[in-house]
Amino acid sequence: MEQPNTNKKKGFSRRKFLARSGAAIMGSVALLYFGRSKIRSVLSNVAADVKFDAGITDFDPTVWFEVNADNTITLKSPKMEMGQGVFTGFAILAAEELDVPVDIIKVVHASTLTGPQSTAGTGLSNSTSSLYTPIREVAATLRETLKLAASKLWTVPPTDIQTANGVITAGSHSVSYAEIAQQTKTWEIAKTPALRQASTFKYIGKEHKRVDLEDKILGKTVYGIDTDIPGMVYGAVLYCPYFGGEVKTADITLAKNNPSVLSIIQDKHWIGVVAKTRYAAEKAIASIKVGWTFEPNYTTQDAIDAITVGQGVAVVMQEEGNTADELTGDVLASEYRTPIGFHATMEPSIVVADASGENLKLYTSTQNIAFMRQSIVDQTDFKEENIQIIPAFLGGGFGRRGYKHNALEAIKLSKAVGKPVHLLYTRQQEFQNGYVRPNTHHIMSGNLDANSKILAIQHEFATGSMAFLGLPMVKPIIGADFMVAGHGGRFSYTIPNRRTKIWHSDLPFQTGLWRGVGMFANTFAIESFMDELASKAGANPLEFRLDHCGNTALLQRRKNLLLKLGEKAGWNKPKAEATGRGLAVCEDHGTISAAIVELQLIDKKIKVLRVVQAIDAGTIVNPTGVKQQVEGATMMAISASLYEEATIENSQFTQTSFHTYQVATLTDTPEIEVIIQESSEPPSGVGEPPLSPVAPAIANAIHNLTGLRLRTLPLQAALDKQYQKTGK
Repeated sequence: MEQPNTNKKKGFSRRKFLARSGAAIMGSVALLYFGRSKIRSVLSNVAADVKFDAGITDFDPTVWFEVNADNTITLKSPKMEMGQGVFTGFAILAAEELDVPVDIIKVVHASTLTGPQSTAGTGLSNSTSSLYTPIREVAATLRETLKLAASKLWTVPPTDIQTANGVITAGSHSVSYAEIAQQTKTWEIAKTPALRQASTFKYIGKEHKRVDLEDKILGKTVYGIDTDIPGMVYGAVLYCPYFGGEVKTADITLAKNNPSVLSIIQDKHWIGVVAKTRYAAEKAIASIKVGWTFEPNYTTQDAIDAITVGQGVAVVMQEEGNTADELTGDVLASEYRTPIGFHATMEPSIVVADASGENLKLYTSTQNIAFMRQSIVDQTDFKEENIQIIPAFLGGGFGRRGYKHNALEAIKLSKAVGKPVHLLYTRQQEFQNGYVRPNTHHIMSGNLDANSKILAIQHEFATGSMAFLGLPMVKPIIGADFMVAGHGGRFSYTIPNRRTKIWHSDLPFQTGLWRGVGMFANTFAIESFMDELASKAGANPLEFRLDHCGNTALLQRRKNLLLKLGEKAGWNKPKAEATGRGLAVCEDHGTISAAIVELQLIDKKIKVLRVVQAIDAGTIVNPTGVKQQVEGATMMAISASLYEEATIENSQFTQTSFHTYQVATLTDTPEIEVIIQESSEPPSGVGEPPLSPVAPAIANAIHNLTGLRLRTLPLQAALDKQYQKTGK
């Protein structure tokens, strides 16, 4: 399909999805130095309601789509496929408006030079929701553009033309999309038509298998690690394993004398080698003797001490009613902690860099092309227009591929040898040199009124940042990361007096995005404490939550979901012997997720037997994909809740691979049931919200079974400490 002429008709809907969130937050920046504390609190309220956009401004259908000679249609995705199934959802959306079967839509990643670009990256569970309307609009515009071309060919009014299954017809005339694309030399872009009504949907909301399933089963899918281009050689980098360390001394004699080594580069923080094979590069790196300069003796306890309520910069995120005066008398108070966590993706960070003169090509697995390209522009001599980033499928993301990457090292190595260089993190580097989920500390306090309803409640919590790694310029302005690490820290329940306060402290290692961001830790604290208050009130935990769901639309959706979950999961039915049952719920940017967990203790080990997850994510594009996402989130949550914990000794992470970082395995997989609430609300996120209710639901189930309140993750380690303390 050739590019259209420049005399396009106006009318194509070019929605500006970038402006709302950025303007809402950054528009207040200039005011922050005038009454900083109050403005920060106001800004935190604005951030809590921000709907993150797709970060795309170019909606020209010829940029997004190609009509191929075999009548298949290629859709160039600005969002990355990392196992979450967005390619399937995008194909469904496009097929709905293009009047073609889903299976003929071939979804590929858009490179920086070949398709639409997203400045927002891929994450925050907003790929499908933010592109639900744009993809349909672009597809509908392409359909009408093809019809317009046919009307000119046949001299038939466009209103007399129909489309079905990739074929355009009008009376005796008939032509495929491919045929009309081949015959048309100059395109006139049609006006964007009204979109299909939900009542007429053929594909949206229907079960559909993943469009990338066959290639993955057959091993045809190309991940970043699979990249292989002509003339490629291999790099390896030796990074300092200690926080903030620098090269002090380096003996590269053995590496230099290796005949397979092509080049050695020494940087302030790392030493890199390029060799003819990966094995040779790794052997050369292993032969280098390095002395590091760093601040020693930092431990896990130091991180715990730093991330403690009362330490650092504080911002009041929520202040309603008069909590200070009402939170008196018989006050219940509890403390909760969550540990540092790794992303533990199956595929380590990977970049293939091909630096040739003024031009640069990068082949990589990344969640954020825009950030990668901008960091290269900022730190090298390459101009933006000369940088082509070609994304591959990701072997897991979970936020790890959002920011820190090894592209700059790969570029330097490629420039040194004048060849494409394949640079892959080792597993140890992925654990010790990436960025991590920060640890948190929460102090919850609340009391009840005469009717055993919550009168006042307060949540003070401390955390490192998740946003500042990618947005360092906002740190001195907003003080604490209430945007991301603080996400989910506010109270949604109807309570007359509510207060939330975040405390931020810096850590000597890099912290950043992790699946579910702050919602994971904050939901653990809030929903565990809701159970404690229910117990104090002598109330059924489900009924107690329902009693605090007021009349707002969102809380009514929460109430309906809890009722459905309770009924389907048999909340009020008798439990099996020696079984604990617990529940929790959260709301994440319009998506409500709730979980009921049943478990037993077998040889003093927590065994989750059954998880029933209910989700209200608005309009559902692909129910099959939603179920898969919820199941995956459930397993990741079980892993993080029961086992995962990064520890520090002598200023370095002690875990170097999966043999020292316990994660859930197949034997930990419970029976998982997913309940999807039908809704006419706009689509909202699915990948992250179901993660958050699992940890508090497990903790509440343990209390239901044993009477023990476990307030520290990971729960198995917390339970082990209880056994050690009691000797039972």
